Amino acid sequence: MHKKENVIARLVPNEVRELTWQSALQWIIVLILLILSSCKLPTAADDPSIVSNLRFTPSAFDSFTKNTEVQYTLKNPVAVNISIIKKDSSGQEFLVKTIAADIHETKGTHRHTWLGDTEKGLFAPIGTYIGLIQIESQRFEATVLVYHF
Repeated sequence: MHKKENVIARLVPNEVRELTWQSALQWIIVLILLILSSCKLPTAADDPSIVSNLRFTPSAFDSFTKNTEVQYTLKNPVAVNISIIKKDSSGQEFLVKTIAADIHETKGTHRHTWLGDTEKGLFAPIGTYIGLIQIESQRFEATVLVYHF
């Protein structure tokens, strides 16, 4: 076997052997980068169970005398947007109140208070509202009823 090494050493100069290993390493790196660039890393939008236990407590309240909390559990840390919306009879959505915009939350259970007010600080009229949590392109909804006595 020692003779084979000598034959290879005489036939292939050191510079060529080093260049070959450097070229091979460069090609391996290029291939790895190509493979990684074509792979899509999972995002929150890929996980339909990222939000669970979404609800309002209480689910019906008199905003003149009480508040409500939107509660939910996140499976992973993620940026969320939380708003209160209302739909008209044609299904058109209208923003009533932004509760949180692009906040980064940790895994676990979270709560945010809604006073039953609008963006202008006025009491929201009697009716059914939707608490909307948006994570990337996903939407999660829970309803809450506002009444006044």
